[in-house]
Amino acid sequence: MWFGVGVMVALAIGAVIWVALKVSKKDCKKYDERQVAARGKAYKAGFITFVFCELAVFFIELFTEKALVLFSPGVLHILILLVSLLVFIEYAIFSDAYYNVGQGFNIKWCIIMLMLGGVYILQFLRTERDWFAIYTFAAGLFIIIVIVSIMIKHAVNKKREAALDQEESEE
Repeated sequence: MWFGVGVMVALAIGAVIWVALKVSKKDCKKYDERQVAARGKAYKAGFITFVFCELAVFFIELFTEKALVLFSPGVLHILILLVSLLVFIEYAIFSDAYYNVGQGFNIKWCIIMLMLGGVYILQFLRTERDWFAIYTFAAGLFIIIVIVSIMIKHAVNKKREAALDQEESEE
């Protein structure tokens, strides 16, 4: 029960911070038209993933006539949410629709987030409760996958820019 209360408090704090940042950054750059279109496709891919996974769980439960419970009630649905969110984020990253127009790559932020993902995975190894171990492992893996994807995309962009610069200098 206390875990659920903690999650709700964390979500409420996150919502307050998000609203405060949204109000304070009215003059920040927005996504361009291409990015908005790519983000729309990313939302669609994430939503389709979510619906497909939830329907799969529904039909498994329907045909087996048993609830599909992974360690504890709700764990499977959190994992489905994380997978759907991962599909959305990965599509956005590799479509150049993850960062705003004026925003760029920050290696310090990536290192901090990789460390956070590592802490979550260490917490997975330390905990004795199965359901909590799954939550922490999934969160850590999610963070690490996203950050590694951002770093890969940044490296690909740098290589592409270097090739274009070399092409221009040869002409």
